[in-house]
Amino acid sequence: MSPRPQELGGPERVQKVLGAMEQHMNNVRGYKRGHARGVVLRGSVRGDSAGRRADDGRALQGAAIDCIVRLSNGGSSPYLPDRETPKRANTLGMAVRFDLPSGDHTNWTALNTPAFPPRTPDDFHAMVCAQRAELPGGLPNPLRLLAFLAPRPYAIAGIKVAATLAPPLSFATARFHGLHAFHLVDATGHRRAFRYRWLPLAGIHAMDPKDDVDTPPQYLVSEFKQRVERAPVAWRLVLQLANPGDETDDVTRQWPEDRELVVVGELVVDRLHEDPELVDRHVFDPTRMPPGIELSDDPLLHFRSEAYAESHRRRTSESRPAILPE
Repeated sequence: MSPRPQELGGPERVQKVLGAMEQHMNNVRGYKRGHARGVVLRGSVRGDSAGRRADDGRALQGAAIDCIVRLSNGGSSPYLPDRETPKRANTLGMAVRFDLPSGDHTNWTALNTPAFPPRTPDDFHAMVCAQRAELPGGLPNPLRLLAFLAPRPYAIAGIKVAATLAPPLSFATARFHGLHAFHLVDATGHRRAFRYRWLPLAGIHAMDPKDDVDTPPQYLVSEFKQRVERAPVAWRLVLQLANPGDETDDVTRQWPEDRELVVVGELVVDRLHEDPELVDRHVFDPTRMPPGIELSDDPLLHFRSEAYAESHRRRTSESRPAILPE
């Protein structure tokens, strides 16, 4: 396990990070502090025999499991465009709430990027501050970004990925990565670490840069609504299984692509959710896992649980302005 710098205590740290997000990321009161704009859908996940083996048979089973799915732009403002340039996207999110046969539920959250720059909550706070708008046109100061990276060389890979993330043609053609590690635990107590990803059955396709002029700044939500009205949209749920010695506590160090991949199920969304306002009040806590899956010691994973709860407390106590649809 890598050594960790000393960090603030939980509540104080959450207040500090959310305060920075509100100050520097154009948050709008009443909306989520991250992934403010999105589309909410209903669907189901069906596991296969590999899925039953992988999770000890208690989460993904042969029968379809009802799901709520939220696809979102990763920014703190509902007005954020879906892309920064014709060739550079903003980060997107996918949150899936499985309604388990036991009556409980579990949340699986993912981003459309295979790498993430910060590995600790304090890193995340520093990154938010480094990206604040200081220059004409609302651009960040590159010197602040360099100051963020200088003591954190492990963040460079995630920054590079974000700078080259192509705008997707649709949410339906984006691949989403869980990023955090978890542990599968079978009936004998044997544990094996895994990460998960959602692979689109429509294939991975980016928007053609030449279409930028004719595509509005926000296009993904409206495009997906039209798409799912025509036909269901699906992703395969794939687990990447760790080898012995693979780190589980550092989200900046993803495992090599030669690790075993197991397809454990398929998610199909087939209609818009009838009450998106209700779903917006949900907390998609990524630490809520079913029996047979245990959390890793990734500090950002545990921090997200605390931060999501505080974000929910704040936004539900605020009046929320209506935003124009795309």
